[in-house]
Amino acid sequence: MNPTYQVSQSYDWNFEHGPIFEKEIPKREIPAKKVELLGFKLNSRIGVPAGPLLNSNWIKLYAELGFDIPVYKTVRSVTRESHPQPNCVFVNTEKQFTTKNTGETIIGSLDELTSSEKITITNSFGMPSRDPKEWMTDIERANSFLAENQVMIVSVVGTPDVSENLEEDYARTAALAKEAGAKIIEANYSCPNVQSGEGSIFLDADFSAKISKTIRREIGDTPLLIKVGNFPDLNLMREVVEKNAEFVNGISGINTLTMKIVDSEKKQILTGEGRLTSGLCGFGIREIAQNFADELASLRGKLGKEFVICGVGGITKAADFTTRLQSADIAMSATGAMWNPLLASEYHRIR
Repeated sequence: MNPTYQVSQSYDWNFEHGPIFEKEIPKREIPAKKVELLGFKLNSRIGVPAGPLLNSNWIKLYAELGFDIPVYKTVRSVTRESHPQPNCVFVNTEKQFTTKNTGETIIGSLDELTSSEKITITNSFGMPSRDPKEWMTDIERANSFLAENQVMIVSVVGTPDVSENLEEDYARTAALAKEAGAKIIEANYSCPNVQSGEGSIFLDADFSAKISKTIRREIGDTPLLIKVGNFPDLNLMREVVEKNAEFVNGISGINTLTMKIVDSEKKQILTGEGRLTSGLCGFGIREIAQNFADELASLRGKLGKEFVICGVGGITKAADFTTRLQSADIAMSATGAMWNPLLASEYHRIR
């Protein structure tokens, strides 16, 4: 099946012309019994995480396809251009990567792979964003496309070079998202494709909690999730969870696995300064993402905390949703949903 995002085209082209989907929307049997999450009654616990859904047109398609919890791609308080092409590179692997592989060098290719169930890619966009006036209007439009018992999350990030206090910029962006109609907000503390600091906040327990507290002050009782990456050890995970739990309603992860990507001649394949390393996603990180959800669920029980777990990473076939939901409260697919947009429909049928 052809992907909805055209990797041969630029981010801006996909923003303006995507998503590409030429099949008929499958008819769905809506379940009578609803799921209650974060104060909302929903048709299911599956969605698409921050990344693939660039604007309201993308939200519309994926909501119609049965992804009941779509996430609006990460927005900023300022305009930020995408990294140049290429933005997506394919990794031909049967291997499941682990924390031990972080920072390793692997070979990527611009030649698209054929199996959507075993697709592994690296992507490098740098969290681009349109001007707030544009995305605020578009968030309102995106909400209008949702069916009953669906809810959209809006992902936000702070931008270090616009304020002396990064936490204040996070909070300001979250407040703008709420004003635009965001029902749930996700603060992105993890992105391997930026070099300015906002992509590794999840590794700092005190600072991440400071940001979460500042956001909470601005958005009141609006549900707040934080997006994290894979922790190098369980002690750090515990510390981050303990210090953030007072201010957040949920934790989402993982946000890719950082690797060094080269071509067959061992040359940097994602051209440009600071782009030797990028985030690996798709099939190759399924096990590490599942382990993260399992460990976070265990930690939640040990700490006696109440927060929603959103399991992200490596979900490329319908059965993966079921497995992830054994530990997580929500399961989301990005790469899998891009290359097989009928993934939600397949899940609902087997469910």
